[in-house]
Amino acid sequence: MIKDFLFGTALIESTSAHIGLAVLRVYTGLSMALAHGLGKMPPSDGFIEGTGAMGFPLPAAFAWLAGFSEFGGGLLLALGLMTRPAAFFMGSTMIVAAFIRHG
Repeated sequence: MIKDFLFGTALIESTSAHIGLAVLRVYTGLSMALAHGLGKMPPSDGFIEGTGAMGFPLPAAFAWLAGFSEFGGGLLLALGLMTRPAAFFMGSTMIVAAFIRHG
């Protein structure tokens, strides 16, 4: 059951469930892209310095990756394209933000 859910073979037969999941996916993706990612594209000097202060090597590259993960991943999620990889990278970025930056 869990394997089917994780790898996409679980069947949802309710139309309202499909609509609800689509609305949730679009809302979450656009919120991530516009509220979190848009301000980080391109990364400001302060964001790059903050990334370096967290101990990441090559802070400019990691700042670009974080901004692209939030902005590009949010757009991909909203469009329904490559949703699992996009969600993985956005989730990884948010874990770093929550536990390293704000922790």
